[in-house]
Amino acid sequence: MGIRDELRTSFGEDFFDPTSTRSGPANWFELCLCGHLSKHHSATVGGAYRLVEQRPKHMGSGRTVMITTMFDGCVGAHYPRNAEKIVTENVDREANTMTERVIVTCACMKFQPVARIDRPNQYFRQRTPPVGDRENPLRHPFVVGVKAFTTHLSKRRAARPELGGDPAWVDAEFDRRFVWLDGARVCGLSKCTETDGVWPVYVDGDRSELRCPQHR
Repeated sequence: MGIRDELRTSFGEDFFDPTSTRSGPANWFELCLCGHLSKHHSATVGGAYRLVEQRPKHMGSGRTVMITTMFDGCVGAHYPRNAEKIVTENVDREANTMTERVIVTCACMKFQPVARIDRPNQYFRQRTPPVGDRENPLRHPFVVGVKAFTTHLSKRRAARPELGGDPAWVDAEFDRRFVWLDGARVCGLSKCTETDGVWPVYVDGDRSELRCPQHR
């Protein structure tokens, strides 16, 4: 028995089927209203960013300095090339202590999950648009991330007719891997209960809020 036959026997005849909707290994992450994942938000704002808050650092002089790292916010957007990621705020040479702060890349200050995504890769690490472009809902990182994610799916073999795929696979796979949380997709404007066509937009400059087409 060859390896392919063995895999089919172990995991099903559709193991190598590119259009299969079988459930495989899932790597689900919650997505915030700002368009960035939980793992890029600090615990102080409700996220799951893994941060070593204190660590010793052995200096060349033989001293050991205790470094305290602070982080409050979201680093979901990629840093610009060569940008600083951490800034030193306080150094006490007598006490051998130092405080440093992680520089945030998104103005989000409260993790508000609205969806879950299976294997988002890097498609939901979009940067905040310039101030002049924030009124355009198409530039919001959440929407840009969804577009990038669907574009990625459309290039997969299962979606390409010339390779034996079916373009309809994209919608089915997106619906499987991107799931709105129950009750989360509703217009944020007071007294509006619209749920169709609701997407995040910027309000008050850099704060994100769900809005329906009528209130965008």
